[in-house]
Amino acid sequence: MTINIPYGRGALKLSLPENRLLGILQNKMEPAKSISKLVLKALREKDVPFCKKKVLIVVPDATRSGHLKEILPALLKKISIPSRSMDIIIATGLHKKHTPDQLRRLLGFPILKRCRILQHDPYGKSCLHFGKTKYDVPAALDKRVLNYDFIISIGVIEPHLYAGYSGGAKTIAIGLAGEATINATHSVKFLDDAATNIGSLEGNHFQETLWHIIENISPVFSINTVNDPDGKALKVFAGPVKDVFKKGADFAKTVFEVEAKTKADIVICGIGCPKDVNLYQASRAINYILSVDKPVVRKGGVVIVAAELRDGIGESYAEKRFYEELKNMRSAENFVNHVRIKGCVAGEHRAYMVAKALLDYKVIFVTKGFKNFMEGLPIEYCENLSDALQRAEDVVGKYAKIYVIPRALATIARASHAN
Repeated sequence: MTINIPYGRGALKLSLPENRLLGILQNKMEPAKSISKLVLKALREKDVPFCKKKVLIVVPDATRSGHLKEILPALLKKISIPSRSMDIIIATGLHKKHTPDQLRRLLGFPILKRCRILQHDPYGKSCLHFGKTKYDVPAALDKRVLNYDFIISIGVIEPHLYAGYSGGAKTIAIGLAGEATINATHSVKFLDDAATNIGSLEGNHFQETLWHIIENISPVFSINTVNDPDGKALKVFAGPVKDVFKKGADFAKTVFEVEAKTKADIVICGIGCPKDVNLYQASRAINYILSVDKPVVRKGGVVIVAAELRDGIGESYAEKRFYEELKNMRSAENFVNHVRIKGCVAGEHRAYMVAKALLDYKVIFVTKGFKNFMEGLPIEYCENLSDALQRAEDVVGKYAKIYVIPRALATIARASHAN
């Protein structure tokens, strides 16, 4: 049986014996033919309360399939206010600022020509501190949010390792947060909390903290998209941010959550563009598979991750920190114990999550042409899927059972039973 594994904008092919393949874990739904129509329909169902005001539109960066080139023109048709009264800010979090060419690809030339484009800066005096949240997290946001009468947040509701699902408050509370806020929300206190987990919303202290943070700013009107696992839009929700997130997350669960009857020895997964852009982003696939309450791979098993990594290790501070921690990691167990005593900052937290997974599982990346930075890491690598599978079989046996998860960052797969 030949299977396509997403890889960048294309796919890698792998042949597997059918008697060893336990299943392909993903839900299939029919994507919308017109995103613009979805947006206009969602907006028609709501009174849009931001005419004749100074408006800030907050949008996700290029690591998410936000469909901004379709959503923004449809939105601007609805809000007939002068361009000088409306700005767009890219919610980068700690990710690197976009180049002019990246902005053009993200937003489209007509939007660049019409609106003033801002980019978030999480460092220094660029952020204003509003005190601390209930869970002792500094609430620091880009101080420019105070210059507007109304904020429109555009986001994507999809599985998230800590928030349970992204979208909602996260676009602003993390996307426009100061470094201190991001470090605190990605600390061991949250990362080791059983409720701070992929797909988990009830009792999730990380998610609760996000809502505390945005209480400090102007009212937020939200437009959130739920995509299919291939990044194509399924539904658009619009309205007050809490209402939108509740309805969108309920729908998202039907899209992304799948159940497997048993556990496999090997899981082979893809990611695809834009999420396999660098090692930091792609490494999240490890925890999307292994950090759920009932992983679909048994302890001692192997996870194979196909990722293009066209931008290498990444260019932001957090991405570089992650790589340095991995490169210097001699023992996953020692690293986990060290971080639990010392703590961690953004970037290091990603290495901590990978190290926790490596305590019980083996991970092999499949990527072409990146020998220079993959060597010496605690994550093994191969240049093709066949070699990776053979290496996995050396660990778990030649007749090992296999699951395939084509889009690991858009799938929450759980086994029916803990064992």
